Amino acid sequence: MDTRQRILESGERYFLSMGFKSAPLRSIVKDAGFTLGAFYGYFKTKEDLFYALTEETAEGFYALIASIASRMDELPPGERLYRMLDCYTEKLPEIAQFVCSHRKGLRLILTCSEGTRYEHFMDTFLESNMERIVSASEEAEVTGLRQGTLRYLLQGYFDILSRIILEDSSPEDICSAMRDVALVFRNGILSIMEDK
Repeated sequence: MDTRQRILESGERYFLSMGFKSAPLRSIVKDAGFTLGAFYGYFKTKEDLFYALTEETAEGFYALIASIASRMDELPPGERLYRMLDCYTEKLPEIAQFVCSHRKGLRLILTCSEGTRYEHFMDTFLESNMERIVSASEEAEVTGLRQGTLRYLLQGYFDILSRIILEDSSPEDICSAMRDVALVFRNGILSIMEDK
């Protein structure tokens, strides 16, 4: 195994057990069997090491979500609120496969990234969904839900999604859980919007 790979594996172990902020660079490098000089031959900083372990996963996840958002944006304005979930459920098998093949990277991003640019990873999706739902509800003239309440509901939704992603489940179980949770939240949100 080459030097870079050994440093990556040591970094992954330390980040997973201690989190990015608490993992000492000297210990990561020593555990890999090298000096700081050897480390700096491959990475400029501890952040660079973390991103070497997570960037591909983060970019792939962003791309998947962007493809769903693009599909949603193509929906007719009056129907968007009611059909957004279809765009998401169409992609669930692909999302589940991605989650299973990038489990370690997602675990690092979701549980160990404090102090990195991925610290608020899921909040990015929460905000874009919030904007999309508010816009779609205005287009459909269904606005009976306060934005503060919607934010609480979406926070709960994304917390549950994070838990599903972190479980060691099969792609089928991930698809099923994500679909069921999305249905509960979508139907509940629509019910509140339409009831007021």
